[in-house]
Amino acid sequence: MIYFSRPRLNAFFPEHPPRLLPTVKVGVNLEVASVEMGSPAARSPTDAELHRLRQVRQQIKRHASYFYAPDLRTGDWIYFDLRMGWSTSHEDGDLPDLDDVLLFFGSMPSEHTHSRAPVDLMLCGSTEHLLKKTATAGRMGSGTGWLHSLILKINHSDKGGETGIPPDLDQHALTVCSANRREVVARWVFDVIARHHAPIHRARVQGLARVDLSFDDRTTFPRLVVATPLYVQDASRKSTSWITRLRLHRDLCRRYGQSIWKWSPDLAPHDRNRYYVPPE
Repeated sequence: MIYFSRPRLNAFFPEHPPRLLPTVKVGVNLEVASVEMGSPAARSPTDAELHRLRQVRQQIKRHASYFYAPDLRTGDWIYFDLRMGWSTSHEDGDLPDLDDVLLFFGSMPSEHTHSRAPVDLMLCGSTEHLLKKTATAGRMGSGTGWLHSLILKINHSDKGGETGIPPDLDQHALTVCSANRREVVARWVFDVIARHHAPIHRARVQGLARVDLSFDDRTTFPRLVVATPLYVQDASRKSTSWITRLRLHRDLCRRYGQSIWKWSPDLAPHDRNRYYVPPE
């Protein structure tokens, strides 16, 4: 498991509190002798959450669509299984102690989609739910504050148990004129993470996410789906051979004009070699 949002699981699928038997306490003078009756010790939280996640996955998959399905709308659940890269990031301004945003990116070639056109997928989440050490991609870029704010607002809504569409994503908010169009901002961020992610953070992953936005202006860019994940996990337990990893690393370096021996993304000096390490 690479990413797991416990608040999102709790928001959409509340956990029923355990049934407790009554507790009886008997007091004798100044000394208290207590007799307590309760339910058996519960399973560890991790086991309980994974059990609920399996149930949730079975329910959602009944009506979820693949992320490259046509006519996706805000609020739809999608399933993804493709090779993706991921990195942490932060807003413009002063360098934070820790990055607060996690971005995944991947693309489905045209030959594998129903529309015969490529589809890009960008997953946006909070680093609070990151479970693996991950390299930074630096700042999200100038003019991208709207998307950074949206990611944090969605995470805050999940913590509050709110499952509705955030006001920033309703039709009225999206039609309000701004200096930079929403689809342009999302495309900027997608391109930045594609150039700056570390090659070691790239693998075939799968999971479930809820659609935030779907942009389909194919005259300029491929279709782009932006979503917030419930979880992201490795798609296969079988480790990739070192030959395959070397080939992928070589292809990636050639694509972005980097040396095969040392990956040197175009990051500001204070962002280089920075990692987000999840708390124990």
